[in-house]
Amino acid sequence: MTADKVRHQLLLSAALSQRIATMAKARHCSKSDLLADMIDAYLNRRWQEQPSERILARLDQIHRLAVRTNYETILVSYCLSRFIRHQLIYAATLPPPGEDARAIGVKRYELFLDTVARLIARDQGKGDQETSTNTAEPASGDSFPD
Repeated sequence: MTADKVRHQLLLSAALSQRIATMAKARHCSKSDLLADMIDAYLNRRWQEQPSERILARLDQIHRLAVRTNYETILVSYCLSRFIRHQLIYAATLPPPGEDARAIGVKRYELFLDTVARLIARDQGKGDQETSTNTAEPASGDSFPD
């Protein structure tokens, strides 16, 4: 414990304690840090009287979301570039595909695009709700040919 912190003790229900532990684990921080952030956010929101302060607080939230989204986009781009590089190196060692293989490849690609289009259409219907974690998997009945 650092010298600039004061210890407080409070009793929470088991369910609330479990929720806090889960949130702390998801955010990769300690329960104490999470609770301190929650109390600080509550007090700042509760006693903000100036609308400009509320706007700045909201802009700060948007900024943090943009930074996180930017990081995730960079990560996905990096993974995709590594995958493309791997596939190009792997494909260089294979003989050129015949007409049958190309036709199968075109069919699989069209099925992939149809599956992606269905997933996007389904997720757009949800509005602002968070998309499920398994949207990358084909929906039931959407299987790729072997």
